[in-house]
Amino acid sequence: MASMTILMERRTSRSAGWARKFANFSLVLLLVASLGHRYGLVETLAFLWVLALVPLLAIMALFLAALGFHRLWHYGAKGGRASLMATLVSLLVLAPFIYSAVLYLQHPHLADITTDPEQPPAYVLAQWRRTTDMNTLGNFSVEEVALQASAYPNLRGRRFDGSMDRVLKAIKVVVEREGWVPVQRLPSETQDERLSFEVVAPTWLLRFPSDGVVRMVDEGEAVFVDLRLSQRYFWHDLGSGARRIERFMAALDAEFDRQSLEIIDIPASAGEEDSGD
Repeated sequence: MASMTILMERRTSRSAGWARKFANFSLVLLLVASLGHRYGLVETLAFLWVLALVPLLAIMALFLAALGFHRLWHYGAKGGRASLMATLVSLLVLAPFIYSAVLYLQHPHLADITTDPEQPPAYVLAQWRRTTDMNTLGNFSVEEVALQASAYPNLRGRRFDGSMDRVLKAIKVVVEREGWVPVQRLPSETQDERLSFEVVAPTWLLRFPSDGVVRMVDEGEAVFVDLRLSQRYFWHDLGSGARRIERFMAALDAEFDRQSLEIIDIPASAGEEDSGD
């Protein structure tokens, strides 16, 4: 009797296929929503819901990919490549969320940060622009003052040896460079001893909105500058408020010094240039 050879066709793992679909969808959803929010096409509240959904999709893709690997190892089912790609894409999607979780654990639960928590710069206009879905604005509680002092002990205002007009000029340059938008038109010069103005200060990458207020106090021979940044959504800023204030103050130091050097470096007159020759 002729021998018969029975060839068993390898089955394809459906879980591996679905893993790849879930992973790809989570990546596309994250990219489209992020770009839409950055360019003002997606509202922040809707974007936050998307950010809550995306990691769930990526985790589901990892679970299905694990099932795909299981069926490949035990039953020889096809789908190893799909499971591998789903795993890599899911880990790529989850990377910023894992990093955010680390920042969440490293920093205190604060969304309102200032260089002077005991007497913070006060908002006048921002509170009227906030809806019930946004964080409320007000004075800092004793617990918040203690939290900020413990987490950011070196977060302080800056004192500049110059007039109000010179410091204001430097502040305008830094505000524009940071991409912040003043709520009201800033004066070109001021005779007041105190000046405060508010800005809308979105983050650079995803444009999460925050309100800010800059306070200047004339101390006679110097001007003291304080800054406050208040995130509109979510009760935890992941430390971004303190980092942005420190960056602003460092940039203001550099810009004020640069403008001071321009004032000191007066070009020589034509007669002095001829005598030098």
